[in-house]
Amino acid sequence: MKVKRVPKRSRNFPKSPGLKILFKPSQQTIVIGDRTVDLSREVLIDASGSIVPLRPRAWLVLRFLALHAGRLVGKDELMDEVWADCVVTEDSLVQAVGDVRRALGNAGRTALRTLPRRGYMLVTGDGRTDTVAHGGSAATNATSLGDRLRADASKRFVGREAELALLREAISPTLPRTPLFFVHGPGGIGKTTLLERLRAEAAAGAIALVSIDAAGLPPKPDSIVAALASAFGLRGPAGTLEELASGWFSSDRRVVVIDSFEYLEPVSGWVRDTLLPMLPSQATVVLAGRHAPGTHWTAHPLWGEAMRCIGLDSLSPAESARLLDAYGVAEDAHAGVLDLCHGHPLALVLLAAEVRRHGQVPSGLGPDLVRALTRRCVAQAPTLLHRAALQACARTRTTTVSLLSEVVDAASAPRLFEWLGEQSYVSVGSHGLWPHDLVRDAIDEELRWQDPQTSRTLQHAVNHHLFRRLREGQDISRTVVELQFLERHSPLMQRYFDFSALGSVSVGPAMAGDANGIARLRDAGLPPRERSLFDHWHGHSATRTLVARRRSGELCGVTLILRLDRLDDCSAAVDPVVTAVRRVLGDALHDPAAAAVSLMSRFTVPEGERRALNPAMNALQICHFMHWATEPDLRFWVVVAVHPDHFAPLLEGSRFKRLPDCDCVIDGLPLGCFVHDWQAEPWIDWRDHLIDVPPLPTEDSRLIWTAR
Repeated sequence: MKVKRVPKRSRNFPKSPGLKILFKPSQQTIVIGDRTVDLSREVLIDASGSIVPLRPRAWLVLRFLALHAGRLVGKDELMDEVWADCVVTEDSLVQAVGDVRRALGNAGRTALRTLPRRGYMLVTGDGRTDTVAHGGSAATNATSLGDRLRADASKRFVGREAELALLREAISPTLPRTPLFFVHGPGGIGKTTLLERLRAEAAAGAIALVSIDAAGLPPKPDSIVAALASAFGLRGPAGTLEELASGWFSSDRRVVVIDSFEYLEPVSGWVRDTLLPMLPSQATVVLAGRHAPGTHWTAHPLWGEAMRCIGLDSLSPAESARLLDAYGVAEDAHAGVLDLCHGHPLALVLLAAEVRRHGQVPSGLGPDLVRALTRRCVAQAPTLLHRAALQACARTRTTTVSLLSEVVDAASAPRLFEWLGEQSYVSVGSHGLWPHDLVRDAIDEELRWQDPQTSRTLQHAVNHHLFRRLREGQDISRTVVELQFLERHSPLMQRYFDFSALGSVSVGPAMAGDANGIARLRDAGLPPRERSLFDHWHGHSATRTLVARRRSGELCGVTLILRLDRLDDCSAAVDPVVTAVRRVLGDALHDPAAAAVSLMSRFTVPEGERRALNPAMNALQICHFMHWATEPDLRFWVVVAVHPDHFAPLLEGSRFKRLPDCDCVIDGLPLGCFVHDWQAEPWIDWRDHLIDVPPLPTEDSRLIWTAR
């Protein structure tokens, strides 16, 4: 070693091993399993009272972690503390941590936790430390609230022995023969609970496991990569997929879990063909979703023989009874509950709460047990604010404290968010929380049916919240997905939008290398005369060219947006559609007092059939939607629609007016024009009118809403 600097203080290293000491615990002792860290004597003691031998630097690592038990201690912090007098590599720290883990015996694998790329945390056996630094008397929590809740939940885990036995191969110390496990089953069947058990067992075995929940992600590769990078604790931009994969698995074999995989169906091909093959050979992946893998997976040349499918079904009567025991349901109530639930785990959990609350098994729940139970959950919310928070959570894709603050009540938002997170049917992720889909649908549909006015008022309030996020530029891509999610029940939107594929195609400005792709789309989607007009406008100074891309980078759509108020007469005269629109709008396009921008989406050319449910078409339409919300000083927006009679219900239903005398047919292709004046009806008013928002409810309404 090379001398680095003078030590900050003298070190007292432990006495010689082998000496037995008799002592009584003090404020300077910490119990970890059957070992005791005696900070006053600076020794580690086993159950018999003997000193456990540790090399000096390893003791200093243990001592520092013990003084900061329950807190993440960074690697740099440990290096500065223990090796302040010399220069060493991180290998010395890794070796010392290994010595400490072995010295702690059986508890070492779980008590000394490694947080990849971040540092280490020492957790005591009872979840607390018996000391604070320098002999303080206050107790320090050694685990997070999430750890405590997980520990409580693990006590209620029953059944699934066969499935768990198969999954244990994924976290075995040796490299499993199967690199991919696919857990599937209907909603509420217990997939997430099983994965949480797997996570706990991985932690107990010191196997590095990270997980993400796709329910809180836009179905986009960039979002998946970013979520995984965050889960692995990687700092800064993710970089290329190759760099990210190298960073994930550069040292230890790790297990990656992706829950709610059905939400990634639009990009499942990218996951299957790009993401998973890029992972190093020591990686193991667990996917969990509602649907069993199709032939794209089972007949795949790579994954067909390298994947293990694990299907989940209802619990057996014996397992169901054990679950009711775990939730504190009296044995004499078991038979009635089991008759109603038929082993469905979510229904068992919800009904157990009902029995505990009322002291008896409810009757007359009807054929749809989960929906009936969910209605009872709403009715049992402690206050009107709690009920409003639950219904807001069911309406939105993800719920945050900020949303609750604006939509329900600012002063109560943190408390309401915490209450929602404590409900057994609500999941919590990095972007917020969301209820189980069965519960979400039941609560939301009940509100829409039973109280349409409050339902519309809720929609109004959420629209305002998301609009503010848009205008402030907060996570725009996610906010757009949230806005579209609000329209998922609209029969009109369902006719034109593929909601399952939202976010699977990205849209951005065209680049120099896109010329060939744009030409391909132009030639495939337009007749000769329209191609000529496309070329006329493409590259014009008043034109914005935006393209839609798949994750492979291949173009799948293009749109040309013209700035009508900047067109010269000579250029405009070439195009009969532009000429007709300028004639109809007249002087309003160039009103100097208005100081406005007027735009026209002259060409919207997706790959494939426009009139089918088309992810590329949807992405281009959403791109236009974003312009309507965020374009400064926007006045007119003109949509030039191919097959206008087909798209008229969508556009006119969206309060666009069909321009008279602007329909034409070019080379057999029918075109029509629709316009909206965004200064006459601003975006937020337009959205409110779309859902027919009534006056705000009075104070004695069923719910209390604070809409801003």
